[in-house]
Amino acid sequence: MSSQHTDGRPAKSKKIHIEFLRILCIWLVMFTHSSTSGFSLYLAQQTSPWFPLYLLVPFWIKTAVPIFFMVSGALLLGKDEPISVIFRKRISRFVQVILVFSLINYIFFYAVPEHHFSLLRYLSITYTSNMATAYYFLYIYVSFLLMLPLWRAMVRSLTNTHYLYLIGLNLFFVGFIPVFSFLLFHGQAEMNGFLNPLLAISEPSFYFIIGYWMENVLPDSWITKRNLCRLGLAAAAGTVIAAVMTWFYGYTAGGLTEAISQRFYDSFLFLNTALLYCFCRYWFRRHEVSDTWKRRLIFLGGLSFGVMLFEEITRAVTHRLLTQVLLVHVPGFPFLDAVVWITTAFALGAVMTWLIKKIPYFQKLI
Repeated sequence: MSSQHTDGRPAKSKKIHIEFLRILCIWLVMFTHSSTSGFSLYLAQQTSPWFPLYLLVPFWIKTAVPIFFMVSGALLLGKDEPISVIFRKRISRFVQVILVFSLINYIFFYAVPEHHFSLLRYLSITYTSNMATAYYFLYIYVSFLLMLPLWRAMVRSLTNTHYLYLIGLNLFFVGFIPVFSFLLFHGQAEMNGFLNPLLAISEPSFYFIIGYWMENVLPDSWITKRNLCRLGLAAAAGTVIAAVMTWFYGYTAGGLTEAISQRFYDSFLFLNTALLYCFCRYWFRRHEVSDTWKRRLIFLGGLSFGVMLFEEITRAVTHRLLTQVLLVHVPGFPFLDAVVWITTAFALGAVMTWLIKKIPYFQKLI
């Protein structure tokens, strides 16, 4: 394996916990898109004895997107680059990624089945929406890059108190307010959304900033076993509250639906995400990882972006494994079946990425 990687950094400078988080978040992203086959299995298994477990699962799987943004903030906000370099090196690259991989998905899902290629239709879909489910990440990422000089200037002037204040705003307005509102008004009244101060930075931006803080500002002395246990208890409590509120909403509405289930997904998501991020940082900094496993994690971490770009295709290609093999021969364990399906799709995406990166253009692009 080359000592250099697609971002130009030598292999020895790679942070192993970041590489692990990259792999984890892309797998979680893919599992999120398994819908009622895995992610929201509780909607299809409401009479199952495993229903309480299935109901808890989404609140941890949903950490995928926050981890994605936190890793991005951790790696990008600490750098110092001229605006011209950001446009030439970063924004142009992601615009190319959007155009090229949207084209690949367009050919696979539209042009080939319909035996017709329309350049106008391809450009229209790419411009107005996202060609694949996960591609909205790419559009948000480009907007992050456009704001990068301002974010970098801002985070350097923030103190730990400011970051904790920002976290407090998230827990109050995203976590507690929706719960209290529903308990008081049973969905008949909501707080005026314009009162939410987090509108100023948006939820993705919140995790982008907090990722920088947790990686580059938060002292190691804060990430102890005791504090991780406290954070774990808080995350478990938040998950239970959000899950119970989801069930209660379904109960009062006469049944759980896809729309109802999404109301409390983000309520205490920060706690779960923070626990996963801090635990990985703690574990990999305090435990020696063999050189063999470091190389494996770095290699797979380097493929994870490509896995995400191919994930719509790989899920579609491997879906028969779920419907015609796993659910037929292992019908009693649908959640495990979904795990095997998504892991297989992930592995296929890794192989496809490894192959396409043999082409010099794609090696630099992804």
